[in-house]
Amino acid sequence: MKIVAPVSSPREVEMLLHFGADELYCGVATPEWEEHFGGRWWMNRRSPVGANLVSWEEIQEVVDLARPARVPIYITLNAPFYTDGGMHYLLKLAERLSAELAVDGFIVSDLNFLMLLADSELPARVHLSSVGACTNTWAVWFYSGLGIDRIILPRQLRGSEIEGIVSRNPTGMEFEVFAVNDGCYFEEGFCQTTHVLGGPFCLTEWEVEVQGEGRAGISPDEVEEHRKELREYLWYQNNCGSSFQHHGLPNGPCSLCWFGHFRDWGVTSVKVIGREASFVRKMASLQLVRAVVDKAKEGASHDEIASFARSLRDTPEYCDKGYMCYFRGS
Repeated sequence: MKIVAPVSSPREVEMLLHFGADELYCGVATPEWEEHFGGRWWMNRRSPVGANLVSWEEIQEVVDLARPARVPIYITLNAPFYTDGGMHYLLKLAERLSAELAVDGFIVSDLNFLMLLADSELPARVHLSSVGACTNTWAVWFYSGLGIDRIILPRQLRGSEIEGIVSRNPTGMEFEVFAVNDGCYFEEGFCQTTHVLGGPFCLTEWEVEVQGEGRAGISPDEVEEHRKELREYLWYQNNCGSSFQHHGLPNGPCSLCWFGHFRDWGVTSVKVIGREASFVRKMASLQLVRAVVDKAKEGASHDEIASFARSLRDTPEYCDKGYMCYFRGS
């Protein structure tokens, strides 16, 4: 399995290559986009501030640093939807990135933009973002017909669903799954909220009040109890408050215990999430994932891999809670 790691600055590239990234992905936030669309729509699923390369020179530097190591670079253009003007701007940008910098591919989600890319026949790969919400084999067939080379599976799937999708794969599609960092209360592909206005909807400190005659038999104490449970779950999903363990490894959602299954099912790559994360968090996350991937490549059993992953995390109380696990259930 390959490891896909995030980059948001040229200064991170050497570190990511040194600690074993096989592929890199990054976002861009060009001045032209910010001038015409900024404040209303982000170019991708991360804020222009701190999570994206913001100039052509930065993009070129990242590509130039990765190229000698033959590490592919993928650009995220994965907002849930774009206006007509936005799509045509991004198509021209993709054509330029492909022709002048020979970037290896694009991570996309908007169906109309996918169709534009398919018609353009650029010499670059196209990966479907998890925002594209591919949740079954029929969707794999559909996206294969649009020229998609790899599908990034949503984090809300169960393990058995991933096994079914990957194993029943007559199209030869590649599949990628999330490895560590960043959970989400909703399924991104069906979430109609935006992070542009006021931050993530699911992490907002809403006041909860039950309405209606008789309040559905729910007491104020029960409402408060459920609210606390929800806040606890969201704390885990939000990387345990963006905290670290005592030895420097990051806390937060992961699928490390599944790596033996991913290996056996034929999953192509595992992704470190967090383009907006700090240099240190990216480094520690990559080291954590690399160690477990190497364990899987050595041929360790599923139980050995899960035990090894838990020992690295060294937070049994967090793991036992179950709130940090991607792909829960069978």
